[in-house]
Amino acid sequence: MVAFANYILACLSIASYVSATPLHLTKRLTRGVQTNCKAGHFALTFDDGPYKYSSKLIDHLNERGIKATFFVNGNNFWDLDNNIQAQNAIKKAYHSGHQIASHTWSHANLDELSNQHVEDEVVRLEDALMRIIGVRPSFVRPPYGNSDDRVTNILNHLGYTVVNWSVDSKDYETHSLSDEMHNYHRELGSSSGSKGGIGLEHDVYKQTAEELADAIIDYARERGYKFSTVAECFNEAPYH
Repeated sequence: MVAFANYILACLSIASYVSATPLHLTKRLTRGVQTNCKAGHFALTFDDGPYKYSSKLIDHLNERGIKATFFVNGNNFWDLDNNIQAQNAIKKAYHSGHQIASHTWSHANLDELSNQHVEDEVVRLEDALMRIIGVRPSFVRPPYGNSDDRVTNILNHLGYTVVNWSVDSKDYETHSLSDEMHNYHRELGSSSGSKGGIGLEHDVYKQTAEELADAIIDYARERGYKFSTVAECFNEAPYH
């Protein structure tokens, strides 16, 4: 009975939020939490930036002909409002054809926030990106991958497709290439076949920017994967 009562309260909370949502907010075609790309395609994604390694990583991706997706924060390692380097890194990525997506403003655990604070976390970043590159992202990755039904519903009603990952390199743990690539071997397999993939990396680490990204590109290409942005994985527009 307690569990059922909690479920009813959660539903009422969601319904209350949706009824109060402004009419200009749109629903995405892809609802729920997505974790994989379409068959034969792989999306290289980077979280938590921009940071001091982001710009050189973008240059290197450009040299290799790879379009990645950057899930950016507004105030995590750098403060997007006040740091010119952060703004320039996002401009460089965007104008190079990489996808800019939301990782929220402050990297808070959305499951622990009120409905209004969840909205504030994404809208504040939207507004900053609108000032910097003139677009609002249509994709979001919740910090820590945490997005319960309540949060996911809010994000969907704000016009976002919610995307996590299928392969976690765990580059935030050991910064060891052999360990990171072991995770790829285990999760991505030996060939593209009928599988797709979305990798989780972080452009805030030097080893990721200078070593891991290259290794992943080589690994995925050798196995026949085509690189896609996250928006291309779902055949959706990256911005709204």
